Amino acid sequence: MSTPLDLLFVPFHDWRKCEREGFRTRDAHLMQQIGRHPNVGRMLVVNRPISLSEIAIYRHGWRVRRGRLLRRRGGAYLSQVGPKTYTLDIVVPEVLRPLAMRRAWTRYIFARPHVAAAVRAAMRDMGLSDDYAMFLSAPLFTPLARALRPPILIADAQDNLLKHALYRDVPGLAEEYDYWMQHADLLYANSPETAGWFAERRPDALCIPNGVDLEVFDPTIPRPRPADMAGIPGPIIGYAGKMQEMIDVEALVATLRALPDVHMVFIGQQLNPAWMARVWSEPNAHYLGDKPYDQLPGYLSAFDICLIPYHTARQHGVDPIKLYEYLAMGKLVVSTQIGKAQDFAAYPQVRVAKNPAEFTAAVGEFVSRLRAGEQIVRWPVPEQSTWAYKADTIMAAAIRQLPQGRAI
Repeated sequence: MSTPLDLLFVPFHDWRKCEREGFRTRDAHLMQQIGRHPNVGRMLVVNRPISLSEIAIYRHGWRVRRGRLLRRRGGAYLSQVGPKTYTLDIVVPEVLRPLAMRRAWTRYIFARPHVAAAVRAAMRDMGLSDDYAMFLSAPLFTPLARALRPPILIADAQDNLLKHALYRDVPGLAEEYDYWMQHADLLYANSPETAGWFAERRPDALCIPNGVDLEVFDPTIPRPRPADMAGIPGPIIGYAGKMQEMIDVEALVATLRALPDVHMVFIGQQLNPAWMARVWSEPNAHYLGDKPYDQLPGYLSAFDICLIPYHTARQHGVDPIKLYEYLAMGKLVVSTQIGKAQDFAAYPQVRVAKNPAEFTAAVGEFVSRLRAGEQIVRWPVPEQSTWAYKADTIMAAAIRQLPQGRAI
């Protein structure tokens, strides 16, 4: 057998963030699965360079907390965090620029020559093969690909950031997507919408939907009811995810008012508290805060009906991971028409709503059937919806990009 494929992985949510919040995003799941894939030799995860001002303001460590420090070169720290997974943390002696540039800082810092030099040095220290593959999870990191010119470039769009409220105004973002179109050997997206946009210029672009770890989201595992849900009566309608402009507040408020004796529980990060204020003003809405990812199955276990209340016009090409996690936990699901939700519309436990009125009606239907004691059939999640299957798909395609004679 030839030497396995080495990988340079640049995640949108880097290893440090995953240590704090859990490996709960698409890039985090793929990073874990690919890092232990049998056809991967060594994987270097390039964490987002961190400035002195970010360290001071957010009180976050400048390098991974778990793992063994192997080498320090100036402000660059190379650590081993798994049997064949390594991380590179880069401390940048900048203070004012990151604060002034805000989200444009990421693209800027990945274009700095000293960052590319630190990555090259770490690759040499690890002995990464010359035939490595580079995996980018966002166009913000494309300047690093321009500098390194990897033999195999894998570009994976989590969402379309040109439609994302927080990133669409970042200068140069469209040009980085253009680079993907022109230079990526493998081009993926998590939703049909974004994949279709890519396919207008790259017919070979593929949609690889999000997935789930069936061992983690196993409904047969007994889980105690979370303590902060103890006083909330059922049936409980639940949402687990980020609170942002993509949420259809009008549909949620209409549902809460149509079902005043049913309680709706929300867990997750509040990216825009003002946007959610109308929801929180309803007496049967309960925001319980953000939760560690390892607690998520326990909360989902306590939900009776799970929601994906995204506004179809304001969403940014998403395919919610929560859809697959809800289904794996055997939950009833009401979603709007986004991502791959329509693919599950025939499932007896799923309703896909075209508008707010249908959304409220679907929730009301499930509540009535639950109260009547009806047993609703739950179809299982297909094997193709697991993260392991997604990683196998990506690695098989990457290996086919290797020069002849280097096949695994």
